[in-house]
Amino acid sequence: MEKAHDTSTLLQIDSEHRYRTENLPFDIDVWYPALTPFTFRTSFVPLTRTEAEAILHYQQLRFIQKPGSLKERDVAALKVLEERLDIEIVRQFQGRGAFLRLCGRSPKDADPLDRDFVRHNYAAQLDKLVAAGAELTANTKMRAVANMPSWLRVRSGAEAMSLLLTSERVFADMHDWLKWGEPEQIVLREWEEELVIEYEFRAFIHDNEIRAISQYDHYCVYPNLVALKERIQELIFAEWARVHPFVGEAHYVIDFGYLVSKDTVVVIEISPFRDCTGTALFKWAQNREQLTNGPFEFRLRETEYPNLSDLIEVNWEDRWLKNVDPYHHWYKYAQPIEAPPPQQEPSSSIFSAWTRRLFGGGEAAASTSVPVATVDKNKHLLFFYGTLKRDFHWHAKFLFNAEYRGTAVSADLLPLVIGDCGVPYLLGDLPGQGKHVKGEVWCVNDETLLGLDEYEGINKGYYSRREIEVHLGISAEEPSTASVGVYFKTDSNQMLRAGPFLEEYTLAWHKDNYRAIRHIWIKQELYMQGTNRQELEHAS
Repeated sequence: MEKAHDTSTLLQIDSEHRYRTENLPFDIDVWYPALTPFTFRTSFVPLTRTEAEAILHYQQLRFIQKPGSLKERDVAALKVLEERLDIEIVRQFQGRGAFLRLCGRSPKDADPLDRDFVRHNYAAQLDKLVAAGAELTANTKMRAVANMPSWLRVRSGAEAMSLLLTSERVFADMHDWLKWGEPEQIVLREWEEELVIEYEFRAFIHDNEIRAISQYDHYCVYPNLVALKERIQELIFAEWARVHPFVGEAHYVIDFGYLVSKDTVVVIEISPFRDCTGTALFKWAQNREQLTNGPFEFRLRETEYPNLSDLIEVNWEDRWLKNVDPYHHWYKYAQPIEAPPPQQEPSSSIFSAWTRRLFGGGEAAASTSVPVATVDKNKHLLFFYGTLKRDFHWHAKFLFNAEYRGTAVSADLLPLVIGDCGVPYLLGDLPGQGKHVKGEVWCVNDETLLGLDEYEGINKGYYSRREIEVHLGISAEEPSTASVGVYFKTDSNQMLRAGPFLEEYTLAWHKDNYRAIRHIWIKQELYMQGTNRQELEHAS
C-alpha cells in the first residue's frame, strides 16, 4: 500500500490516477446492467492480471524502448487473449463487428490493423462532401473524419489486439489497475452503422433536470444539424425521461446518438458531473452556474474552430501518412525470462512525453515498472453472500475463472445487513448476532483472490477476510462442513448495527434495489478524500 503522501500526489487534479478514480463509478460495467434496454448490446471480456501485464510489457518494449521488457510468456498470454477475443466477437456479433473500448474509455489514440482502410475511407468521404458542394476547408475535412467508419470497429481478435497494444490510453489504464487495484475489462459493443460523431450529443443533468445539451464534437460545424435541432432536442428529452429513473443519480452527464433513418436516439454512455468530464461547447470555468442551475440551452457550433487546420494536419493527416509494422511484428523480440535483452528496432512512439518520463527506457525505468505477478496454482474456498454471487452484478467480472462448489449456509449466526445503496454487508464488529446466512461457495486461484481483495479494499481497511464454517448443500439432510473465507465489513455505524438482520440477499431484491453507481461512487470518494465511509453513506 502506498504511503499517504504518495497517494495524495497521485490524486492531484492533473494526474491520470485521479482521472481514473473519479470516472470509475461511471464505467460501463457499472451502469450497463441497469440501462441495457436503452443502449447497444454489449459483451464484456474480463482480463486476467497476466494479460494486463503482457499488454504493458509489449508497449514498454515497442514505444518506450525498455530493453527486455517483453518475455515469451507475455507473447503466449497475448495470443491466448487474441483467441478469446476472436471467439467472443464471432459468437456475439457474427460478422457485423463491434466497437471496442475499455470500461472507462476507448482506445481512440490507437493504430488499427488496416491503416489503408482508414486512409481510403477518409479520402472517399472528403470527395463525397466536395462533390456535394462543400468547400475544401479544414471544417470539411473534419466532417469527413466524422462521417467515415470508425477504426475502432473490430471483426477479429487480430483487429482488437492492434488497438489494445498501440494505445497510450490502454497503457495508462492497465498500469493504474496493476498499481492501484481496479480490474479492467475489454468491452465489445454492437456496431451501429448510422452512429457517427456528427450525430452524437452530450446532455448535462443536475438536480434531476436536463440543464444543457451540446453537440459532442465541439470542433466542427455541421450545417445539417440546424434543421434537425428541435427534433433532436425533443427526442433527447423524451428518451432521458425513460432512462433517468434507472440511473439512480441526480447529477451526471449522458451522451445520446441520433439514428437518422429510425428518427430515434440511443444512450451511448454516462459520465460524472464533475470537472474530469468534457463539456463540449460549454466550459466548466465559464458555464458552471448554467450547467448546474440553468437556464437550459442547446448549443451547436456556428463558426469554425480556431486553428482547426493545424489540428487536422497534426492529429489526422500526418498521423496516417506512413505505414507502421503490424502489432505482431514485435513478438519476435520477446525474450526468455533469464535471457539478456538484444537490441530492438526503434519505433515511432505514439506515447506522450509524460508517459515516457514516467516509464522511461533502460535502467531508469526499473523502479517504476510494474512487476510481474507470481501466480501459483493454490486454490481457496470463498463464501459469497452478496453482489458477487452467480447472476449478480459483479460476478462475471471477478469470478469468471472461479469454480462453483455449491450453495451453503453459515454454521454460526452472522449479522447480514443492507446499506443505503442496496449493498449487503456482513458486519465484522458484531460477533454472535444475526442469522444463519445463505450464500455460495466458489473455489478461486491466487490471482482471482488478489483481485477480490483489491475490490473489497482489504489493504484500505474497508473489509477483512476471515475464516468461517459453512454447511454445504442447504437442503441436504446431512450437509458437509467446510472452512471458507468470507469478507466482513471492518467498521459499521449504529444504523447498520440496528439491523434488520437477513438470512439471504436475493437476486430479486438485488435487481430492484442495488444502486451500482452510488456504491462505487462512495468507495471512490472514501479513497480520494480519506473520510469515514459511514458518514458518506449517511449523507447519500
